[in-house]
Amino acid sequence: MVRADTIVAISTAPGRAAIGVVRLTGPESWTVALKHIRIHPKPRVVRYTKFMIEKEILDDVIVVFYKSPDTYTGEDMVEISFHGNPLILSKAVRSMINSGARLAERGEFTKRAFLNGKMDLTMAEAVEKIVDSTSEVGIKIARKTMDGSLSKLVKSLRRDLLNLSASIEVRIDYPDEFDDKFNLDLSSITKKLKQVLSTYDPAKTAIEGVKVALLGAPNVGKSSILNALIGHERAIVTPIPGTTRDTVEAEIFVNGLRVKLIDTAGIRETQNEVEKIGVNRALKAAQEADIKVHIMDATASEKNSMKIPVDIRVVNKIDLAKKRFKGVLNVSAKTGRGIEELRERIMKLATSVTESMNAVDAVVVAERQYDLLKKSLNEIEEAERAQKNGYPIDVIDINIRKAIEFLDSLTGERYSDDILDIIFSNFCVGK
Repeated sequence: MVRADTIVAISTAPGRAAIGVVRLTGPESWTVALKHIRIHPKPRVVRYTKFMIEKEILDDVIVVFYKSPDTYTGEDMVEISFHGNPLILSKAVRSMINSGARLAERGEFTKRAFLNGKMDLTMAEAVEKIVDSTSEVGIKIARKTMDGSLSKLVKSLRRDLLNLSASIEVRIDYPDEFDDKFNLDLSSITKKLKQVLSTYDPAKTAIEGVKVALLGAPNVGKSSILNALIGHERAIVTPIPGTTRDTVEAEIFVNGLRVKLIDTAGIRETQNEVEKIGVNRALKAAQEADIKVHIMDATASEKNSMKIPVDIRVVNKIDLAKKRFKGVLNVSAKTGRGIEELRERIMKLATSVTESMNAVDAVVVAERQYDLLKKSLNEIEEAERAQKNGYPIDVIDINIRKAIEFLDSLTGERYSDDILDIIFSNFCVGK
């Protein structure tokens, strides 16, 4: 249950800004606010007034009072907009703590919204993704989940599984009433679960951004190409092979999508211990990247081959070569030749990762959601195998019941305090 106390926190981002918002929620939120704001409160009416600490004016403010249960948390709430000076905001929070409020924990506003039935856990997790999303596509995807699209699908699947389980239990309790063999068809549920599970990777990419690893041997011009793509010098460039010993990252935004470019150490066999670390980090970056770009040197006698599957193959330093190379993108980081085409190819691949998201309703936006849906699918597939192998229907019912339990944990029908602490610990304090 929600603790019956009142909490307060700054709900806007740290730092200086034109406006900073302090938020209160709980049974005494109005009482605490009215110790500093001397007006007659009316729910959902915007008021301009002074925020007082004893007899001293702290700031001119805009205040809105909200009456339960029609609020974000389901409790009485107050939101006060100050000038966005951190000194003013922190002093206001301290004064309201002295007046009876408690400083909010991470994610406690949204946690209270869940515990008060304003949203389920899938919606609560989507709130965090909306705040953290690095792209417009990611915000749109998280918005779908916050609006309840995943929750509706899960409830529908749960209802279908409960009906199947009920049918099995009737046959177990009254076997003489049924002459036919029970045929359990779980194909529709399996299909829906696989479809929604397939949305996790592209959704994760849309929310966190696309990772592009620039890979290749030492001195092929990876750092020069990174600098050319972003339009300024981010990575150190020298003619000495092995200059880049660690990954260097830079970001560009195209069509509302964040693209993280990762310049890596040259991949080659080496006895240098420091360079070995760089090579290992390059290989790790390649593993984690959504797009892998293999860069080769046009002046090298041999074009080294990558053992790692790549998405784009590039020959750099084409300005120094006497020919063009077929089947690869010919570029020159020095003159800029081919750089725009390389950027366009990266963008095409990057946007293709998230384009499929526009056609789906229910989207998985968190690892916990994916894990529980996968476990539910595993139980259903186990039930299908049990039926195929002629197991008794009461054994099959055990798998169906377990699948339902995983779905209940997903939405929060079943939860523990430990799970809630893990979920909401990633939130900011004011959310």
